[in-house]
Amino acid sequence: MQDYFIGRQAILDRRLRVYAYELLYREGNTSGAPSMDGDRATSRVMLNAFTEMGLDRIAGDQRVFLNMTRSLLMDMPEFPFDKERLVLEILEDIEVDDELVQHISSLKAAGYTLALDDFEFEEKWLPLLPHIDILKVEVPALDFGKLPEQIEKVHRNGVLLLAEKVETEQQYRQLQGLGFDLFQGYYFSRPNVVSGKRLSENQLITLKLLAKLNDPDATPKQLENLIVQDPGLVYKILRYLNSAALAMPRKIESIQQAIIYLGLQRLRGWASLIAISRVEDQPEELFTIALVRAHMCARLTATAEKGGDECAFTVGLLSVLDLLMGKPMAKILERLPISDSVKQALLKHQGIVGQALRCARSFEQEEEIPTGFPGLTTGEIQEIFLQSSELAFQEQRNLLAS
Repeated sequence: MQDYFIGRQAILDRRLRVYAYELLYREGNTSGAPSMDGDRATSRVMLNAFTEMGLDRIAGDQRVFLNMTRSLLMDMPEFPFDKERLVLEILEDIEVDDELVQHISSLKAAGYTLALDDFEFEEKWLPLLPHIDILKVEVPALDFGKLPEQIEKVHRNGVLLLAEKVETEQQYRQLQGLGFDLFQGYYFSRPNVVSGKRLSENQLITLKLLAKLNDPDATPKQLENLIVQDPGLVYKILRYLNSAALAMPRKIESIQQAIIYLGLQRLRGWASLIAISRVEDQPEELFTIALVRAHMCARLTATAEKGGDECAFTVGLLSVLDLLMGKPMAKILERLPISDSVKQALLKHQGIVGQALRCARSFEQEEEIPTGFPGLTTGEIQEIFLQSSELAFQEQRNLLAS
């Protein structure tokens, strides 16, 4: 089973909070879809998610969408977790007949949430609509001239509309304005460069703080003096470091103690994460991505170099800055006085840390050529990814709670 992977893509609500993750079968160290029939693909997703990997490691405590073929719907296995966590996604190529409609009605009555994939507002789906909770609509197939009337009919029946394959900010804003409820696509999970977009005051403050935190010439005392000027940042750091998740050997009561116990580079990483989390109006999935990359970079480099690379964690965190701030990474790094090795890892994936970042990103992006890491098998990389994912969900909950 170590040759099989699960791809996940976030589905966001109108406030850019994670509503659910869609789980997709993946083969090898790539997020590209394999050539396999739907029954086998979904069956392997179920087996991997529920037995081999563990759902909490893949999706935290979020709902999950599963693609369902006709045969799997008609002879569905027992799922080993609450129905509230599962959304059954009915594929668009399923033939609609009386038998299917009756079975879908039974699933709805049993408490399952049902979604209809690639919905095109066609009459053939009308018998199913009374039992459907979510309609997934592909953005490239939309007729925007007819949408307002179609959306009104859907919302009148209490059905949620999910726009998938959202690839640009313009599409997202237009769909949000039309009344779509949920969103999915590369715009939310891949770096988005918007030329000419100015940084907000909130982003400028964050960038200035990040610049000082990641100044390679800053001494421990200078870093301490910087952090203590922001009581809110001090509170979040101390509360987070003293959480049960980190299990520190003793209670941390000052930034000076935090530097001693964590080390300068590690503290830079956590302070950077907390600073990044303050940027307004950004999907919370970005912080999950940042944490997964950070932990994965740190763990991958630890296998390649004795003790690992201290900057690997911070490189993983900073790798989302372009998406977070809507600016090219090269432009952002011009304002950050970080070492040349960190810049090259972020910009060109150079060095062992850059290779680790490239490997981490390959698990979340659609790529034709799989990316591995020196000295590790595909199965070993998979386990590191799952461990990093599990830690990311735990730590994000603690960070948001603080």
